[in-house]
Amino acid sequence: MLLRYAQIFVAGLCIMLAATGCARTVVQQETRVRPSVMNTPYTEVIAHRGASAYAPENTLAAFQLAIDQGADWFELDCYLSKDGEVIVIHDPTVDRTTDGTGAIADMTLEELKQLDAGSWFDPKFAGERLPTLDESLELAKGQVGVLIEIKNSDDDSALMRDIQEGFAHVPSLDEGQYQELMELIEASGTRNLPLTGAVIDIVRRLEMEDEVVIQSFSSIVCAVALHEAPEITTELLGGGSPDQPEQWENYLRMGHLFGVHGFNPNHGLLTPGRLAAFHAANKAVSVWTVNNPDDMARYARWGVDGIITDYPDVCLEALGR
Repeated sequence: MLLRYAQIFVAGLCIMLAATGCARTVVQQETRVRPSVMNTPYTEVIAHRGASAYAPENTLAAFQLAIDQGADWFELDCYLSKDGEVIVIHDPTVDRTTDGTGAIADMTLEELKQLDAGSWFDPKFAGERLPTLDESLELAKGQVGVLIEIKNSDDDSALMRDIQEGFAHVPSLDEGQYQELMELIEASGTRNLPLTGAVIDIVRRLEMEDEVVIQSFSSIVCAVALHEAPEITTELLGGGSPDQPEQWENYLRMGHLFGVHGFNPNHGLLTPGRLAAFHAANKAVSVWTVNNPDDMARYARWGVDGIITDYPDVCLEALGR
């Protein structure tokens, strides 16, 4: 099932982030939210790296199985190859999920396509190849939505310090400030910039702007996507530990500063209060990675917009769909 994104314009929006107890004023010029935020009747099921409990992750076989099982979306991960092709794989090396060794960035598409990406999971998937982003999106088009996780491909810690210092007292960026941010990013030489640009180019060429979401743990990736492709929904992934509240504060800070359309945290970090605060700001929320049926049902009762899971069939059953 393919769900479209609605566009809402909100001016002078003030929100209280109940999860932190801190008042923040956030001025949003444009907020894009998932349909379920606007009272559609169900939580969306997102197949993590495809139906990865049953087929080798991040392969066309796993994506097709997710479609066959009825997932609303499948999620994938991507990096740039040596020759600038966007390849779908979770790790920066091929070692874990193929019969080869080496870094993605050091291999051409031709070399990557020679690898067996299925036998490690089960011999019946022998000969499965690493797909490109083009191939994955072409499979999905018109059938299912795709969450494209752009993997953090560089150490942007120094850049992030400059951004945090330079915009320390800014709740959200205006157009001029966003231009300053982009100049900082371009000057840094981060590899996240060409990767994000390549993903955007593919999505636009396939005319799938309304069928995908870009997400990343990298605030830099999200900032680039939001500035260069405002028509594509962009969401910030979040991890960390419940014992380190400063990580959650920084997660919120960067997401609101750049104006992401949604926040997708590790499910152990979400509370009903935090979810309510996100929804009060018209932000979509998907939790990852949820494989226990009781947890699936609980998050759906809370009203999350999406559940990212290795078991889309189990999730659909747990949600009564």
